[in-house]
Amino acid sequence: MFQAIARSSLLAARRQATVAASQQTKRRMGSSAPAPEWTGIDKVVRGYFPKDEQLATVILGGYFGIFILFKIKSAFSSAPAVEATPVAVAAGAIPDVDSEEFGAFLESEENVNKLVESFEK
Repeated sequence: MFQAIARSSLLAARRQATVAASQQTKRRMGSSAPAPEWTGIDKVVRGYFPKDEQLATVILGGYFGIFILFKIKSAFSSAPAVEATPVAVAAGAIPDVDSEEFGAFLESEENVNKLVESFEK
């Protein structure tokens, strides 16, 4: 009987120690700290947007607004596309493969031979 009482009191003491230890080491994340005292421009801005989420939304909205205004301005002020004028090729030169003159260049047998000789060099 003495053993049963000693054992139950030991278990009770152990349980209390475990509960006490867990309460001491438990972090309380929901506690609120006093609001910081803002000065300068922060005080003015925080008067309208007191929460951090509100301030972040306003800042991102401002950047997005500037981006949209820039895109609208550049859409209205874009210059008309300038058409490229064909450049005359020198008498002995081989035109670029991507140019329109290259097709006319290949019509002559002499020009084809020049092209083949330039590949062999």
